Amino acid sequence: MTLFMGHGSMTRVLALAAAMLAAAGIGMASGQQAGVPSIISRDTFDYMLGNRSQSGCEGGAFYTYDAFVQAANASKLRGFGTIGDEDTRRRELAAFFGQTSHETAGYCWVKEQKPTIARYYGRGPIQLTQ
Repeated sequence: MTLFMGHGSMTRVLALAAAMLAAAGIGMASGQQAGVPSIISRDTFDYMLGNRSQSGCEGGAFYTYDAFVQAANASKLRGFGTIGDEDTRRRELAAFFGQTSHETAGYCWVKEQKPTIARYYGRGPIQLTQ
């Protein structure tokens, strides 16, 4: 997968990521509780977000599985990926990763690239786009 993809290529990658999370059994971490780690394993996280380890990407050290699980378990995000049946939880995480992967070029960028206004730009996986 190349770092900079056209819109059609990125759409296909995001659809694949969503299908992987939605498929029964994919990403299950055995013996885990019903939190986010029970839906997405470290291996699945690393596979889906492979762009972050490419040369020139600042996201490698920032977007880690441990940081994701810690954020998902934060009290401010209570219920994220944990409410509903397993299919519902998988769809929620697939939607989250689909949107945030699109905004960050597959978790490569931590800050928005070429913002239109220097003081108003996205940071982290949830970017501000026009």
